[in-house]
Amino acid sequence: MFNLIVPYSTGGGTDALGRVIAAELEKKWGKRVLVINRPGAASLIGTAEVAKAKNDGYTMLITSNYDYSLSLLTGDNKQYKYEDLECVASINTTANMLVCQKNSPFKNLSEMVEYAKKNPGKLTVSISGPTHIVEIAMFEKAAGIDLSPIMFSSGGNSLNSFLGGHTDLGLFDKKFYDQITEKGCKALCIFANERFSIVKDIPTAKEQGYNVSNEIYRLFMVPKGTPAKIIKYIADSIKEATSSQEFQKKFASMGEVYQFNSGKELQQRLKDDYSKVKQIVEQNSEAFK
Repeated sequence: MFNLIVPYSTGGGTDALGRVIAAELEKKWGKRVLVINRPGAASLIGTAEVAKAKNDGYTMLITSNYDYSLSLLTGDNKQYKYEDLECVASINTTANMLVCQKNSPFKNLSEMVEYAKKNPGKLTVSISGPTHIVEIAMFEKAAGIDLSPIMFSSGGNSLNSFLGGHTDLGLFDKKFYDQITEKGCKALCIFANERFSIVKDIPTAKEQGYNVSNEIYRLFMVPKGTPAKIIKYIADSIKEATSSQEFQKKFASMGEVYQFNSGKELQQRLKDDYSKVKQIVEQNSEAFK
């Protein structure tokens, strides 16, 4: 039996993706892939369990690039280091969009930035986690502005507050695009490398002159020292299990954009993301306390 540790509670995006992939791997391997939720301490508890597990490939972690980086850079009582886990594969990519109210005077991102420059700290932004702090800080630096993030305890609370008109702006995953536009609100940009086909009407920040892209992806990891042939076998299995037309259709119905990555390319991508987040945390240490 294989164990897939999800360092969060049930019902979230990472948990949902983990269960979908686990079901596909069970079909391929003919063995049970047990999804185990180990929430707590901003993902530190579940991640530490995998870091300490036997490095035989039977215990895996599913997390995101930003959560893995932030837990190490901001969490307390860490029981593992960055090097204690190794990348296997990533299977999706997503990004957050910056949105404004339906009665907002801003027609585009540049108009919002122009207003923010003249009114430092006046525009409030609904956010719901450390990842959002990083993104807002990166955008503020790129645009030369000062916003006022308002932290909420969950994505749902953040969204409800924004839709209730309590903040000027909001930062939300692209999967909320329809829900937000139905209320007449506008997406000013998405922090992706390029436009996503499922929300192709949202321009990226980069194409509007602000060099900020923060794509988020879920990745599978195993304990340090797991033999390379085992890591490759798991990665190949994930790729094969997720490449079918049936799976791709299911994935799209979840609002996900499929993007497989593995090997040295994935290791370097995570390393680069970690370095980027580390710089932001060091420059904005008060915001993460």
